[in-house]
Amino acid sequence: ANVFASLFPCWCHNPVATFSLCLLARAYDVAFCLVKRFSELEVTVGFLMQIDKLVQLLESPIFVHLRLQLLDIEAPYHAPLLKSCYGLLMLLPQSDAFRSLNDRLTTVCNLRDNLGVSPIIASHMPAANHPGDLYPVV
Repeated sequence: ANVFASLFPCWCHNPVATFSLCLLARAYDVAFCLVKRFSELEVTVGFLMQIDKLVQLLESPIFVHLRLQLLDIEAPYHAPLLKSCYGLLMLLPQSDAFRSLNDRLTTVCNLRDNLGVSPIIASHMPAANHPGDLYPVV
């Protein structure tokens, strides 16, 4: 929590970097708040390129925890995590990164359907002692 609290103010100057930090710190509630705020930003080619690169990184070993947490469909963090990933998907133009992330999210939804678990719908699910609770989204 202290590392996240220390890094957050330094990384918040770049929206995609801040979002990445939230994913790494498992602050999925903050990540979801950030992705909602992305609609207020000017969507430039550079911004889209950063999101594209982030999606590529999501497929790397550093984010294996995130991909595995997508399978934990009944966990309280699942809804904000899934919404964060879908938010990224909605920002991307049709591209390889879009298809990669879309395939990943389709697999998660198929798993939920195959297990017969109804989706948990919540706009915000606070987690106890969660590093994301330290900072409001600016």
